[in-house]
Amino acid sequence: MRPSLASLDCRRFDIVVVGGGINGAAAAQAAAAQGYSVALFEKGDFGSGSTARSSRLLHCGLRYLVPGGPLTTFLWHPDRFIKAVNTVRRSMAVRSDFVRTQPERVRKIRMHYPIYHGGPYAPWQVDSAFLLLRSLGEGGVPLDYERVSAQKALAEQPFVPWLRDLDKLRAVSCYTEYQIDWPERVAVDMVRDAERLGAVARNYTPAVGVQRDGEAWRVTLADAGTGEQATVSAPVVLNLAGIWVDDVNALTGQPVSPKITGTKGAHIVVKLPPECQGHGVAGVTRAGRPFYCMPWRDLHFFGPTETLYEGDRDAIAVDAADLEFLLAETNHLVPGLGITRDHVVSTWAGVRPLTYEPGLPMGARNRKIHDLSAEGLSGLFALTNGSLGAHRATGQDLVAAAARFVKPFGEPGTLSRAALQFPDNTNSARLEPDASTTLADVRHAVGVEQAQTLEDVLLRRTGLAWSADQGRAAAAPAAEAMAAMLGWDDVRIKAEVSGYRAMLDRLYSVPGAGGDPSSVATGEGRHASRG
Repeated sequence: MRPSLASLDCRRFDIVVVGGGINGAAAAQAAAAQGYSVALFEKGDFGSGSTARSSRLLHCGLRYLVPGGPLTTFLWHPDRFIKAVNTVRRSMAVRSDFVRTQPERVRKIRMHYPIYHGGPYAPWQVDSAFLLLRSLGEGGVPLDYERVSAQKALAEQPFVPWLRDLDKLRAVSCYTEYQIDWPERVAVDMVRDAERLGAVARNYTPAVGVQRDGEAWRVTLADAGTGEQATVSAPVVLNLAGIWVDDVNALTGQPVSPKITGTKGAHIVVKLPPECQGHGVAGVTRAGRPFYCMPWRDLHFFGPTETLYEGDRDAIAVDAADLEFLLAETNHLVPGLGITRDHVVSTWAGVRPLTYEPGLPMGARNRKIHDLSAEGLSGLFALTNGSLGAHRATGQDLVAAAARFVKPFGEPGTLSRAALQFPDNTNSARLEPDASTTLADVRHAVGVEQAQTLEDVLLRRTGLAWSADQGRAAAAPAAEAMAAMLGWDDVRIKAEVSGYRAMLDRLYSVPGAGGDPSSVATGEGRHASRG
């Protein structure tokens, strides 16, 4: 149940978490499990920021073994190699932990990495990288790595007939990767478990003031809908606001050095032939950056881009330049598919909250927990570049940092990794004929999971926004089911439905064209036949 803001006014907690993305939810859950009194506040909906807009890959860590140049770079900079190894070890550990404990929230996919004559890496180098990955993840979830000849790959594997430069293809390395199928839902699950453990959580409640008051911080909060305000206090504040970290730090009124550099990652979604389902391609752009074709339910997406982003952080969308780049790199990777603008079903983009570092205009990719005590703000911490896959470890590390300033006085509990399901209600009408989501699920999302808007229900509570029609058909019946619980009249119902559809057009549409989900890239070009 969503608490009223008035009921929280003047309450004191051990830890206040500002930001309800996947890392904020993980920190709140971990802290509550250790016996801390915790309050979590999110300016929008839980998991609605960068959490919902990543490439959704539970990385094994292979990309960290690419030094950004020739492998000899590691010889000349052994500190980079040591850092890469430590990062890979952590990636393999969190990958295994998540897959083993929450299998309902991951999808197993088979990735293919083509190796070319004259390419950046020889077959033995790729083999060595996977040998290192396996040794660092010993006892974990297997990679199922194998390298197959170009001839065998061409005859047996999807995508390979459509790759570029088949006459130069030496081999294809294949491995098992996992995708966090629905990170927004993972965040909601952790928020609910934090509440079970005694935490207070509230969405649509931005922090509008963060002021020091003796040995505690006073955090002033506002209701995003009504403007009502309340103040809570705590000796520790965890600023986990993602790309808004610097904005929250500025609420202290004290000079704080910048912490965030935002880079944009854009993606295009297409429908590929059925044999491609569950399979993807790992490649690099012509600038040497990672580029993927990833399965996404019964669709695929290509991306990401990586460009500096200084625009409106509440309206991050794929623009014409992003689309042009993505189509060009897609056709460089798999030209035989012949993918055009007309094949693009939808798009999405997010901004990575990378660590600001002078001299690095695109930011640093290292995760960092900033202790702002060094800047005169004792008990205030900020997180930058908190990755999607490592959220559990990040949550534990944040609580360990907070422990230097406050000790738990409550009884510890056992946190749950269970993927929460809607209660069974077979008598409730379905929102869509082919979907399992029912009107009872909508009511549960409002009554139990703090859903306040139609977007909350269709994107983050039920996932119907990721269906073929993006939840458009379900919008009206879902809004009507919400209306009875939230006191909406007919005008508000219509506004929610039209607002939802406008949001899809604004943030998930194809610039300058209308994608058609029935349009399939058939690969009827020069590489279409298998041989």
